[in-house]
Amino acid sequence: MRNQNSQIILIFHNFRFFSFLLILSLISCRDLVQDDFPDFMPIPTVNSILIADSTIQVHVSLAEKMDTTSLKGVDNAEVKLFINNTFTENLVPVGDGCYHSTSTVEPGKTYQCKVHIAGFGEVTCSDSLPTPNSILSTEHVATAGINQDGLPYSAIKFTFRNTTGEHRYYQAVIWQHTGRWQPATLEEITDPIILSEGLPIAVFSNDQIKGDSCTITLNYSTGSSYSGGNTLPCILELRSISFDYYQYIRQLYLYNLGRFPEFLTGSGNVFSLHSNVRNGYGIFAGYSSCLSEIINPNQPSL
Repeated sequence: MRNQNSQIILIFHNFRFFSFLLILSLISCRDLVQDDFPDFMPIPTVNSILIADSTIQVHVSLAEKMDTTSLKGVDNAEVKLFINNTFTENLVPVGDGCYHSTSTVEPGKTYQCKVHIAGFGEVTCSDSLPTPNSILSTEHVATAGINQDGLPYSAIKFTFRNTTGEHRYYQAVIWQHTGRWQPATLEEITDPIILSEGLPIAVFSNDQIKGDSCTITLNYSTGSSYSGGNTLPCILELRSISFDYYQYIRQLYLYNLGRFPEFLTGSGNVFSLHSNVRNGYGIFAGYSSCLSEIINPNQPSL
């Protein structure tokens, strides 16, 4: 299973990289909208989503005032990587404020970056990734319900091993193959464990989980108007996420609601993004993953 998971994770690597760049475009901290934009002292911003079994990619920029149309990356920073408090390497700049490591992220180790930008104080950030929790079984439910458009949606019911005796945090992602692997659209959240979190996203803790295993049901659809059901091959990815990643994903959901108050889903409130970067802004957090076997809804059950 581990060899298969490693191969499939490589398939998702490019998607994750572009998702990482998209996250960077959302995370830059700004002031509230005003008629006049006062002078704003640029502040270092460091972002990195750590993914187990992948090298580290760090983006360095300067947060600007609200009327700035684009944020430019800082290419002349010094980015030092420490693993378990031991200096490991200087990350290599590759342009547009991106810096890459040669080291591969391993669960259970603590990663720290110290960033030096001329004219600013030292910026630091650190996180450690939990070991992945294994998926014990998966079941595909062809028709789990009907959405508001009158179209059926499916579900994946999965059981995974829980780590008892410590706080753990998870994120579940369903990947569908539509010519390429991409995340499926989540439908109504009905699972009590996820409902207890208070947000309609598949991010949850083990606070309400009793025992060394747990079963979760996740409703999903293709996101299209096709009414023939979900027949595309899919994979369940269970991410064991750090506490800072858990906080960041939750705040990112609320932040996006506040960005679009004119829509029905908009809250009209302003939410800040979670940051664990000292002397600056940004997020430095991540996850390790376990992947299920490929689930083929067209394949008859044995």
